[in-house]
Amino acid sequence: MTWDLTLPSGRRFHSGSPVTATEVVATLEALREECLPGDRQLWYWDPVAAIEAPDPHTVRLRLHHPYPRLFTLLWGTHTAVHEEAQRQSLGADFGRVQASGTGPYRLVSWDPNRIDLTRTGSASDLPSSMTFTWLPSAQQRCDALLQDGVDCAHALDADALTALAGDPRFTICRQPQPSNMYLALDWVRHDLGFDDIRVRRAIGMAIDRERLVRVGLGGLGAPAYGPAPPGLEFHDPAAATGTYDPPAARALLAAAGWAPGPDGILTRAGRQLATECVIQDDPVFAQVFALVAEDLRAVGIAMYARSVVAFADFYAAVQQHPAASISKWLWPDPVEALIGFSSTCTAPFPNWQRASSPDLDAAFEGFIRALDQTDQQAAASQIQRVFVRDLPYVPLVTPDDIWAWNRRVKGFTPRLGDLYPPYQDLRLNPGQP
Repeated sequence: MTWDLTLPSGRRFHSGSPVTATEVVATLEALREECLPGDRQLWYWDPVAAIEAPDPHTVRLRLHHPYPRLFTLLWGTHTAVHEEAQRQSLGADFGRVQASGTGPYRLVSWDPNRIDLTRTGSASDLPSSMTFTWLPSAQQRCDALLQDGVDCAHALDADALTALAGDPRFTICRQPQPSNMYLALDWVRHDLGFDDIRVRRAIGMAIDRERLVRVGLGGLGAPAYGPAPPGLEFHDPAAATGTYDPPAARALLAAAGWAPGPDGILTRAGRQLATECVIQDDPVFAQVFALVAEDLRAVGIAMYARSVVAFADFYAAVQQHPAASISKWLWPDPVEALIGFSSTCTAPFPNWQRASSPDLDAAFEGFIRALDQTDQQAAASQIQRVFVRDLPYVPLVTPDDIWAWNRRVKGFTPRLGDLYPPYQDLRLNPGQP
């Protein structure tokens, strides 16, 4: 019920200020309370009653109940220790003009397309600087790697893998991404029937997920009938069942009162089953949406894309509760991600489809209170079974994560489930630029 974490002595923020337990507690409290809009704390913190600093070197967490998965909170980006006093003084400029953390590299400059870092310590075997560059297409990322413009590239596609195959300069890593791309349907939209499980099931059965992977992802991914990514912690293939069955989808829609109109689009009480769908302005999202829209049109449902360019603008758009949206959570802890994106207590954000399943909420509570790995797996399997039954959102696909890097780079190994592989141990071969 009480966890004491001892801080290493002598550590300082990049500004030179000492890292004390009081500073760490201030950071954690900010991350706990400010990550979500409104008054809802980040759900990872729900088992935690209080965070304290009993002395300068100890951070104490007091729990509401035993919670062996507390480390999923402590290791994630949602507990990235920064200098909270500097963040308070800089406001919106923190992380852009300055960013005071504790790692071996500090921020030099930031803009939406490029981040420059410089080494803080005297370890001469570490690279003296690092640059992260945004290249919007997989082709650009592959070309930069082949032309020695970058040492490492992420989010490559099938063409890039073909171009890199057999090139002795590079190491390639392909593994399931810790993510779920999904179609969210606003449960408050009674006029469209999205509160009706028959309609949600029909929409799920109308979508050819194998085609989404084959065409939309270039074969680099897996169809998703359930919410937990394959190959990752707690995935239960027996619980993630589904089928592509347009005739059965049409029958369910008819049972829910929808009948074809003159143009083939389903109608009920004078209302067409037609809606806008918010997506990110991204080639993969656009292709997946186009395929989903084709499948749905074949059973009489019309969806039209509204593309949003910036990621922050996409989040702002879904907070307005569009009738439909296609999103993708990208999270290192799949069950905790599901709690955030589909439990009743996290509506209206990030459960922006405002789904509410009491049985799913109960299954989430069982997982949070499980005391060992066996009970956690049993609870996670129950979550997946209820999820497939109630469909708080419609799972679509899990893409593969593709990394490639030059062999002169050492100490860089993306692990299954990593969002951002650690780079503090990265080295370059002697004599290499």
